[in-house]
Amino acid sequence: MKDFLIKFAYFLKASQNYYKIKHLVFQILEDNNFLAKKYFDFFMIFLVLSTVAILIYEVDHKMLPWLDTYESVAIIIFIVEWLSRLWVSSNSREVIIKDYEKTQLLNQPYDPKKSIIKIINAKLAFIFSPMSIIDLLAILPYYRPLRILRILMLFRLFKILRYTNSIKQFKYVFIEKKFEFITLAIIFSMAVVFGSTVLFIYEGAGINPNIHTYFDAVYWSVITISTVGFGDISPVTVEGRVATLFLVVGGMGVIAFVTSIVTTSLSQKIVVLKEEKVRNEAGSLKDFVIICGFGQMGKVLADEFVKVGQKFIIIDQDEDTFAHSDAKNFIAIKADATDSTILKNSGVNTGATSLLAITNSDATNLAIILTARSINPNIEIIARTNNSNAKKKLLLAGATTVIQENEIIALVSAEYIGQPVAFKAIDDIFLNYEGAVMDEIEVLGNSHYIGSYLQELDVDIYNLTLIGIVNYNDRQNLIFNPKQDEYILQAKDILIVIGYKESIIEFKISTLSKRGKNG
Repeated sequence: MKDFLIKFAYFLKASQNYYKIKHLVFQILEDNNFLAKKYFDFFMIFLVLSTVAILIYEVDHKMLPWLDTYESVAIIIFIVEWLSRLWVSSNSREVIIKDYEKTQLLNQPYDPKKSIIKIINAKLAFIFSPMSIIDLLAILPYYRPLRILRILMLFRLFKILRYTNSIKQFKYVFIEKKFEFITLAIIFSMAVVFGSTVLFIYEGAGINPNIHTYFDAVYWSVITISTVGFGDISPVTVEGRVATLFLVVGGMGVIAFVTSIVTTSLSQKIVVLKEEKVRNEAGSLKDFVIICGFGQMGKVLADEFVKVGQKFIIIDQDEDTFAHSDAKNFIAIKADATDSTILKNSGVNTGATSLLAITNSDATNLAIILTARSINPNIEIIARTNNSNAKKKLLLAGATTVIQENEIIALVSAEYIGQPVAFKAIDDIFLNYEGAVMDEIEVLGNSHYIGSYLQELDVDIYNLTLIGIVNYNDRQNLIFNPKQDEYILQAKDILIVIGYKESIIEFKISTLSKRGKNG
């Protein structure tokens, strides 16, 4: 038995399929960032609400056969879910292997009973946990002979707490403010006992026709302190009315205190929920840009990305960032962009194609580049600097391109002073003119024009102006105004064109749908 237990534990440890299945089940049941869990939670919430609806329908209607079958299937799903949670609640094989290896290290005989007791205790801890009991109470009422237990089906509503992350935050509020709530509970209990005793002493024994037992006095105290006051029990003596005044005033104080605690705690949790929601949205994006730093440059970039339909997320620690991003419905994460965990969760090594390190600090931009490059060696990184001496450092750190803001401003100013009319014309085309746009078009690997001369593209037919080409083998240099009867197109060449957006779309389609003369 002992040898079999050890061998089986090592077999499970070495079994990749077993590990993958268990890890997948754990992600679906517990991991809030796992996409499958979202669909699972929605499905389980629907299942819970629909079975409770069947209970309500059954009160005044005859149970339809298909509804009975539906409830049976739901119960089976609830049972499978509970057994799955029991399975992943602890790792039995690790307990056995750890205990066995410890005894081997200490040169002692291995006793499997100790490991089995640990495993059983871990499973029992799950079975008797509050949520597990709720799950079991939701399953138990299906046993038809015990019709009185059918009311326990309402416990299925509490299962929604497991599937709704926002509702879970209520639980954390009570856990974090446990001391305050316990103190309030003690004060409330003392007030109830005091008020009940006073009323029972002065108005019991037939003095007040509505006070027959001490429980009646307790009932009166509770509804008075809660300021509900149904009016079914009213004090008839001066002493009872004085006690009522104290209870009403004290009750208002208790309610105000409770409201203050819950409101403050929930407002803090709402911020946490919002951050989790943003991270989940960021994790589901594909082909997006990460903007690290949301100053003036970041705001301009974001607005331009919105115009061209480019997806992006923002990472910044400034509170003003979120006031601006909330107003425009941008996806923004309040965090330190130099933190590797933040960048990983933001998708720097999954869905992101580019990262912009454009904070006001060169040191911060350098740290962002080093962190991002260590996570994803292939991501395109564009950095900003105000210091010419820092440009080389940023490139050495891994930046693909470094933009020197002051240098660009100086060059633009010089061009404007030297050629103001030409500069204004170009500025109007790129920034102010609503029709024409500048775009880059990549020659895809399945294009029929690969190996064809540039003139075969018939750019003029689409009213486009070809500015230049970036050759696949030399990405750093632009071939300005190439000779169309000499240049031969290659896969992954990039054409830089100016024209109307509709014309550019049609041209992109033609490069894939038409065959060149040499294609």
